[in-house]
Amino acid sequence: MKIIINIALVFLFSVNFIFSQNKIDILNNQKKEILKEIDDNNKQIDIINKSKKATINKLTLKLKSIELQNRLLINIKNQITEISKNLTETTSQVDSLSSLIDSRRTELIRIYKSYFKKLKRKNDLLILLLSSNSINQAYTRLKMYKNLINYFNQQISLLNENKVELEQKRSNYVLFLKELKLKENEYQKTITTLNKEKNELEATKRDLEKKKIELTKEISNKKKSLALIDNEIKRIIEENAKTLKSMNKENTKRYNELSNIFKENKGKLPPPAINSNVLNYFGESNHPILKNVKVKNNGIDLILNNSSDVKAIHKGEVKKIFNVPYGGRAIIIRHGEYLSVYSNLSEVNVKVGQLVNAGDNLGSVMKQTDNTLVLHFEIWNEKEPENPLDWLKF
Repeated sequence: MKIIINIALVFLFSVNFIFSQNKIDILNNQKKEILKEIDDNNKQIDIINKSKKATINKLTLKLKSIELQNRLLINIKNQITEISKNLTETTSQVDSLSSLIDSRRTELIRIYKSYFKKLKRKNDLLILLLSSNSINQAYTRLKMYKNLINYFNQQISLLNENKVELEQKRSNYVLFLKELKLKENEYQKTITTLNKEKNELEATKRDLEKKKIELTKEISNKKKSLALIDNEIKRIIEENAKTLKSMNKENTKRYNELSNIFKENKGKLPPPAINSNVLNYFGESNHPILKNVKVKNNGIDLILNNSSDVKAIHKGEVKKIFNVPYGGRAIIIRHGEYLSVYSNLSEVNVKVGQLVNAGDNLGSVMKQTDNTLVLHFEIWNEKEPENPLDWLKF
């Protein structure tokens, strides 16, 4: 029973380490993603700075910088908590293994003494022979002692290996903890610097507030653009409803298959632009400058880095290409009962009725007045817009 418990303890230590390491790996991957987003965000701010204009995009990106740095600091604090916990657990496990090894050695010494006692003392060896039914049984009993000794030697060796591994991990945790605490101080200083830059943000806000009429007009223009997209989608939905009624069984089956395949890929679809980050999110939010003004977004706005190319997110048919006032050109692609919408395009590389696959180039994004490349993207489930971030995998 003791042997089973010992094996279980060794197994439990291994499982705990795997679980702990997975948690640390997840936090580390999150940290890498945040750092990449910070880098991309800073590049976009540099691009806007060259235009020397106070824009909503710049304000949004600056506020995002503070948010990202705070997220990074939280991530580092979580890693410090996790490593500290692992360090405590590892130290406890090293102590437990040391105690277990000592216990096994004590048992092994006792078995050794018993074994050699029977071999060296004639009376004990004679008792062993007489109490056995045969020479073979006596030999088997002696062999059992040897096997038991070998087993305990193997157990001690295994436990020592585990102890060495644990001690190495403990050393690594100590070094990692020191490194993380240095990073924590570094990021804390960055946040302090960014918070000082809030004065600059306030100045940007004041500059933008002076342009209240322009901002109100900009909101009005965006509403017109979104309303036009909504109307085109409704038209396509109405046309599709009529088409569905006249479809034969084979086409209906194909249509349903396309819908199901698209639905099965929820959370796995590629973003419509590589190296892009979310600038504005799905849903209703307060305007960053104008008080008591709500801004509704039926999709997301992606700010692009390096390339202006726009890609299809999934296999489908191009149903509509049209001009959007103040928003360049737009493309609507049907994927069964689902629709994907791409707008703020300067060029379009596809035609209505064309079948496209995931990754096919649809066109390029129009440059904004502040030199940024912003793609407006939506996903609809027939009459209802859905949050694209629930569907895409960045």
